Amino acid sequence: MNLMELLVPSELVICKTCGYVMGKNQLKDKCPACGVAAKMFEPYVEKTSQFRRLLLKIEMHPVFVHFPQAFTFTILVLVILCLTLTGNLRDTLLATLKTLSFCLPITVIASIGAGLFDGKIRFRKVTTPILKKKIYIGSSFFILSVLNMFVVLCNPVSKAVLTGSLFLVFLCFICTILLGLLGVKLLNSKFPG
Repeated sequence: MNLMELLVPSELVICKTCGYVMGKNQLKDKCPACGVAAKMFEPYVEKTSQFRRLLLKIEMHPVFVHFPQAFTFTILVLVILCLTLTGNLRDTLLATLKTLSFCLPITVIASIGAGLFDGKIRFRKVTTPILKKKIYIGSSFFILSVLNMFVVLCNPVSKAVLTGSLFLVFLCFICTILLGLLGVKLLNSKFPG
């Protein structure tokens, strides 16, 4: 068996109970998703090419999305801690806050790029209504993250700077929630062959 066949099998089966699709050669005694007996599987013919299925299987966008989500939440917590703490611990947290604030726009750009690539592969275009909304919100997320980076890095740290950062990062956090909710809507969509 070659590597392509292992990664993206040509013979597929689908679980009649839950719709889980997998390679026929990978099927054991039960469905790995819902646990029903293997007899509940039937042959399945995928309408996409094996190469396109390989690109989709990489799941690059969902992996990249976790970085800006995690950074945003962590920055939010760090700002709150920096507003409440004093001394050496606060100084250490401020250094971490500055580092993550610098990295956040980079991760947002990587996530947007992966999303555009995924949208093009999955839906053949990135101008569908939901993808357009994701592009607008993602762009807003990027702008807010850049503004936060400049607020945190270009000003002496004060309560006003941290409050401004808290406001900007909270808006970033709202963007991550909205993007996640839109992404969930796309999970079960069928895409053109």
